[in-house]
Amino acid sequence: MDSQLGNTLIYSAIAGLATLAGVYILFLRESWAEKNAIFFLSFSGGVILTVAFTHILPEALRTNPGALSVVLFTLIGFYILEHTIAIHTCHEDECEVHYMGVPAFIGISLHSLIDGVAIGVGFEADFSVGLAAAAAILLHKLPVGITVTALLLHAGFSRTKMLVMGWVVALATAFGAVGAYLFIKGVDESVLGMFLAFSAGSFIYIGASDLLPETHKNTARLNILLVLAGVVLVYIITSVTGGH
Repeated sequence: MDSQLGNTLIYSAIAGLATLAGVYILFLRESWAEKNAIFFLSFSGGVILTVAFTHILPEALRTNPGALSVVLFTLIGFYILEHTIAIHTCHEDECEVHYMGVPAFIGISLHSLIDGVAIGVGFEADFSVGLAAAAAILLHKLPVGITVTALLLHAGFSRTKMLVMGWVVALATAFGAVGAYLFIKGVDESVLGMFLAFSAGSFIYIGASDLLPETHKNTARLNILLVLAGVVLVYIITSVTGGH
């Protein structure tokens, strides 16, 4: 097994385990998880946006001058997709339009699959890019696990079905990562740049459209500090790994 595949498998598996941690935390401590999920979102929002702008996007532009157009179309595509099936992190009494059950499950599973693709593409480009992408994804997987379980719980699914669906969401990250590794391995740099631009666009959309707007529902100043802490963490990881 080469090191790139090993890194892809390890970090996508860790991200999947973080999702499962969110699933089981809600099972074991539902009130605590729902009360504090907003703080996880604040921190991961800072991380995911910083990774997009300081790691993935610069690498995409280096390998493909047209990367910004891909980012734009990715943002528009995600808007259309989310507007249709609503990949939301909100709860039943907080959404103007609330999608429950299977549509929400499909949307969050697709979100996890794309997260996995970002990990695979990142490690294909450079170890530090892959590590930063994996860290950003890992840090928002816990609230994803809490979210999908809360949605299914409120939709009336049995605990057995919720666990099965939680595992599907978790495994989607690994499938996306391995699929990206197999598909993009050895491709031309310009094509890799397009994939990186897609990853950057997905990170920017998730961070700016889903994660940070949710933090406005809680005006605690701790949210600001956690967003900034997420930004600082990425720069610390960068200095340690010697990345971009």
